[in-house]
Amino acid sequence: MANVLITGGTGFIGVPLVRKLQSLGHNLKLLVRESSDITPFEGLKNIEYFYGDIRDIEILYKAAESIDLIYHLAAYTRMWAKDKSIIEDINVKGTENIAQIALEKNIRLIYISSFIALGGTPIDPVDETYECEDGLYLDYAKTKFQAKKLIKDFINKDLNVTIFYPGIVYGPRDFNIFGQIILDITARKFLGCPGKGDNIGNFVYVNDIVDGVVSVIDRNDLKGEDFILGGINIKFKDWLDLIAEIAGNKKNPRHFPMSFAKLYASLCELKTKLTKTMPYTNRSTVKMINHNWSYSSEKAIEKLGYKITPLRDGLVETIKWYKEYIEKEKN
Repeated sequence: MANVLITGGTGFIGVPLVRKLQSLGHNLKLLVRESSDITPFEGLKNIEYFYGDIRDIEILYKAAESIDLIYHLAAYTRMWAKDKSIIEDINVKGTENIAQIALEKNIRLIYISSFIALGGTPIDPVDETYECEDGLYLDYAKTKFQAKKLIKDFINKDLNVTIFYPGIVYGPRDFNIFGQIILDITARKFLGCPGKGDNIGNFVYVNDIVDGVVSVIDRNDLKGEDFILGGINIKFKDWLDLIAEIAGNKKNPRHFPMSFAKLYASLCELKTKLTKTMPYTNRSTVKMINHNWSYSSEKAIEKLGYKITPLRDGLVETIKWYKEYIEKEKN
């Protein structure tokens, strides 16, 4: 069994990853903040909590003592921050800190990046060799792109790292951009789709990501390799319609002209300036949906035995969870 350090273990992908690794008997050390929610791990053995911040390299050196493997998931994923510098500090500088420590201590690193680090795509699926800065409007997207290039530079320094690019991840417990869309459609509160919705998105069930990154824990032949862990490529409008159907909505989500969507996003940004709270959406997010995000997971399927959950099956489980969540919030 391995001694594993996990950053971002209390996040959307992190929680099921920690549970999976714990069930397999690995000894886990989670880097968490004082404010982190560790209740999902109550009663689980072989988990040690190390309180600190990924931006503090001295703390990270201590956390990495007696560690065989690091899973690096920690990232600032939201569309907005009161202080924009925190996005780069966590996503780029934090990743650099982890890579530097892994290199110096000769610790194997598994870096969970994002599809966004590869960039917007043509309609036809692209593979891991693709790189484009089209569609990188969000600060989150820009910093994930930078962090990927940084890790590639560390590979040239002989860092033992494997990179994963998850597609648009969905599943229970997600309240970020796409998770909020599923929740709103399920609750019949979704405002509508910007534009025609003809652009492609690659949607992957969260458990597939967990299974994919856990499957390589004993693989010593993947140094410097990268893999797309994607799902189904589908038009946004068809994805929205499928969610509505499974949720039991009689009508499909409405569509708004892109100009109207950008105006609404501007108003959300104005509200954020006044209230300093997270916007429902912003112009960068709206523009992002107007790009294709089409990816191939063939390399992971062939080399790792990666499996993709059918979109309908994953959405059924996801929407079931959101319905239960909605009922709990009513009480």
